[in-house]
Amino acid sequence: MSSPVPSRFDVVVIGGGASGTLVSAHLARGDAPPSVALVESSPVVGEGVAYATRRGEHLLNVRAAGMSAFDDSPGDFVRFLRTLPERADDGRAGEDPAEPGQRFAPRRVYARYLAAILDAAPGRERVQRVAGTAVDVAPAADGFEVELASGARLQARAVVLAVGNRAARLPLDPAAAAVAAVDAWDYPAVAAIAPDADVCILGAGLSMVDVVLTLRASGHRGRIVSLSRRGLVPLPHAAPAAAAAIDIAGLLAMDLGARTRAVRALAASEEAAGRPWQGALDALRPHGQALWTSLDTHAQARFLRHLVRHWDVHRHRIAPEVAAQLDAATAAGQLERLAGHLVSIEPGARTAIAWRPRGGDAVRRFDTDVVVNALGMDKRIDGGSGLAARLCARGLLRPGPHRMGAATVGEGVPLDADGVPVPGVWTLGTLRIGDLWETIAMPELRGQARRVADAVRAHLGP
Repeated sequence: MSSPVPSRFDVVVIGGGASGTLVSAHLARGDAPPSVALVESSPVVGEGVAYATRRGEHLLNVRAAGMSAFDDSPGDFVRFLRTLPERADDGRAGEDPAEPGQRFAPRRVYARYLAAILDAAPGRERVQRVAGTAVDVAPAADGFEVELASGARLQARAVVLAVGNRAARLPLDPAAAAVAAVDAWDYPAVAAIAPDADVCILGAGLSMVDVVLTLRASGHRGRIVSLSRRGLVPLPHAAPAAAAAIDIAGLLAMDLGARTRAVRALAASEEAAGRPWQGALDALRPHGQALWTSLDTHAQARFLRHLVRHWDVHRHRIAPEVAAQLDAATAAGQLERLAGHLVSIEPGARTAIAWRPRGGDAVRRFDTDVVVNALGMDKRIDGGSGLAARLCARGLLRPGPHRMGAATVGEGVPLDADGVPVPGVWTLGTLRIGDLWETIAMPELRGQARRVADAVRAHLGP
């Protein structure tokens, strides 16, 4: 018989993906850890959207050596991989066990790693899993009251919003609501697509890559069309090499146009010297937040309007073996990438897709059997339903710069509707995208999780 869930905690962490799991693990360390309720609807922690896949073909986009969950222990994930019996669970049995750090491990293995971190925390017994979905957070006499979809209410002195990603909605009018699009993050639904079906994937980013990999692994025979505004897909990692030498202070002093030219010149000089262009982006990698926050609002808007997709495909790269799968599908004529604007989706015996090619005026059409929404995450928090939208309506959150994420200060303290910090509440990861831009990858998340946990402890006091 399971023990009843108490209604009062020191901290309620909302979301049990990577961010919430790591914050909870940090809170469970040290002397006299606080009582923590980790609210998550999934039966397991550490997954979120990114790591919930059970598919072996879905790999991390960073080599294992760069995926430790701790800044002060860079080899932690590699050590975890070495504990896996015969590499059976990562689908790569027989590889050289001395080189796990150079491999792109399956994402499902990383979820196990995050869950193991929480399980091994010294004060793990102070963290209680609460199965459910948080639908509201309201100020209360001694902190906050968190309401769950079940109607249960949890009292907390502090709240951490680790809500993760929400899928972007199709950019269509309500008349297209009759189209039953498959969500790219619904991994079982993608795997269940009929092998002979023609598939139209809306989007060309990392979610599209996942869909193509799953279809190919399932023996798909039908046509696959990817439609996105620019038709650009994530580029591959090069072999491990040193980052290029870069004058980051000089770069930060430049305006956006000069920065763009300088980075392109650096990439070209690397290639001219016989080194991969990826080294130029690797040199920028630790400075992503500084590059964003040093731009004024106008320059940030220009970046989002003209450069963001080019940044994404160069910055958020994929494993070489994954890129090879995309190339093979394209060379075989199975995968076609279209660059243009989606005009309409019309349901029928087969779904009719109307689109306008990039730079053209004439509308073209094709039919498909299945539409997959692979548009990635919704960066806005003040539309639709969900906890963030509810907190915006309540006035506890306000949209961040460019209406992306939530406006925050310090170590993720949100600003209310009047622009005043909300004491006792923190957030991290996706909700900080407008303020920081680079905020959803592990190098950023692991630092944020530790600092948020430290700030929560300081708020609670001895």
